[in-house]
Amino acid sequence: MTKRNDASIKKMADLLRKGATMLAQGCPQCGSPLMKMGDDVYCATCDRRIVVMDSQEQVASQTLKALIPELHETLRKKLKTLSEVIEAENDTEALTKLANLMVLLLQSLEQLGSMTN
Repeated sequence: MTKRNDASIKKMADLLRKGATMLAQGCPQCGSPLMKMGDDVYCATCDRRIVVMDSQEQVASQTLKALIPELHETLRKKLKTLSEVIEAENDTEALTKLANLMVLLLQSLEQLGSMTN
């Protein structure tokens, strides 16, 4: 056995002694048996908490929630860059297109904010 396997087996045994239950499901990352302690599901090999979803809908919802902060930051950066481009632009037609883009980005940012509330 490798040192990592030995360590994970010791962690599993420790969790079992503390009252954890070994589940039939394996870790989606490494395949090691999952341990349940209270309401938390844990992989001793990966040394991380596992979130168990009941449906694809929950998976999609959690994935979206995880992406929102990244999307928010991307939109903020794009707005800052766009602002700099608008400041340097003198052509009226180009300014109109850039202003329309800015409105779309601001609306997206507002909608993203309402999703987190």
